[in-house]
Amino acid sequence: RPSDHQTIRPSDHQTMSILIRNMKTSMKPSLTVVKRSLITTSNNKAWLGFSKDQEKTSSHSMLLSKDQSVYEIVTDTVIPSQWDSYLQHKKKLVECAASNQQLKGKLMASWTIVTGDTAFKAVHLYKYEQGWTDIDTTRAAIKQDSDYQALYTAGLPVIRQQFTELTKAFSFWPSPDQREGGNVYDIRSYSLRPGSMYDWSMNWSRGIQYRSAVRLDVPYAGLFTQLGQLHTIYHIWCYKSMADRKACREATWHYPEWNDVVANTVPLVKTMKTRILEPLDFSPTQ
Repeated sequence: RPSDHQTIRPSDHQTMSILIRNMKTSMKPSLTVVKRSLITTSNNKAWLGFSKDQEKTSSHSMLLSKDQSVYEIVTDTVIPSQWDSYLQHKKKLVECAASNQQLKGKLMASWTIVTGDTAFKAVHLYKYEQGWTDIDTTRAAIKQDSDYQALYTAGLPVIRQQFTELTKAFSFWPSPDQREGGNVYDIRSYSLRPGSMYDWSMNWSRGIQYRSAVRLDVPYAGLFTQLGQLHTIYHIWCYKSMADRKACREATWHYPEWNDVVANTVPLVKTMKTRILEPLDFSPTQ
């Protein structure tokens, strides 16, 4: 059942296509250098649908999220000599979870680090479609599933560290889906200054249109943390190759308005990081 604040809207790709078509009819790519300055957004609600004042009385999860779904990011740092054993065991654990209908976390993607982070690290993205209700159901079901518990415990010796975060998806990003082919994924994480989420979202609700105008399938997921390191944003981009990544990123600068998005969001960031990942063999998205 949709949450109280959820609205009925066209599909993500349909909505994005309409916005991009309108944008392309009114914009011509240009390499004109535009002076960068920080633009305030206190009274501008044209893109997000609510004013900054509403941020004082409502949660970010209610104002900014796409729907009631919650996304879990699980990061496993693996003992290098045990990497192959880890992959075999993780695949069995995924299959075991899928066989129990009370375990509601749907695996969306599993990646391994290519560059930008510690080697022999795996990142898994799960979707809980009914949000916190599904998470509660899953926690209770795991306690009753002896097979899953035994399999999970048996795999712990090959893992040095496991870190879990729970996130929500931005309403103006597409939902994670299944991709085919040998893609590479760029996960860019941003630690924001507290109180800057509205301005970040206002600018990126425009910025995502310019990135999508280059090619509609480049954006994969935009997430913000609910439990874990708070004020953290994850932008996940999908590219056909590293060369394709370079070309797509450079093409975005052909839109002069992209300059403003960058200029307005950089002052909001405390730290940022980018990692290149590739899908594991059993990942639903490739």
